[in-house]
Amino acid sequence: MNKTTIILTSTVNVNFNKSHIFQKNTDSRIETYLKSILQWLNKTSFNVILVENSGYTFDELNNEKEKFKDRFEVITFKEYELQEANYLKNDNSKGSSEIFAINYAFKYSKLIHSSNFIIKITSRYFIPELEEYLNNFELDDYDCLTQNCRDRCEMVGAHYNNFTFIFNKNMVNEYNLYDYWIERIWKQRTSMCDNVLQCKEFKIEKTQRGGLEEFFDTI
Repeated sequence: MNKTTIILTSTVNVNFNKSHIFQKNTDSRIETYLKSILQWLNKTSFNVILVENSGYTFDELNNEKEKFKDRFEVITFKEYELQEANYLKNDNSKGSSEIFAINYAFKYSKLIHSSNFIIKITSRYFIPELEEYLNNFELDDYDCLTQNCRDRCEMVGAHYNNFTFIFNKNMVNEYNLYDYWIERIWKQRTSMCDNVLQCKEFKIEKTQRGGLEEFFDTI
């Protein structure tokens, strides 16, 4: 049986030194996140880890934290206060901060280490079909998972045994050079795996992107 954990990545209070930020209003970001998170909790049976890197604790979800305590965690930190994140201070890539947060969640989560598969999804998006779709596959047979369009980066997953490879926080390409674009990093790493589950294109509710003035209705 698949034991899958979803890591939802979020940033409520944006770092204006990062590039490509469109949705800057805190309240609108919270509203977008909450709408998605509640659906992941109420409409799926996944383990859900919500990681937030600007210190926001999502008190709006206190009831859910208790109701779903066996499969829901909120892990919050302030990136700019962590000594281990000092290397990010002059890095304007949002991807660098996201992959750091994913590793932070992996380190401090109590749920994640009972999983056989871990899928990172940008917290603003809910994929209604994902659980039913994945039930058609034995995820233990796959090294990693990608969304249908591998040039995008809303969703990427790895078998637990491959987590440290797919989600290695060093943003370097095949030439051992820093690469700003997390899309290229994950595409390169997943392409190096033997058994890749490239998902179908999922329809989602029309959702505002965080970085650009446009909406996505597919993942």
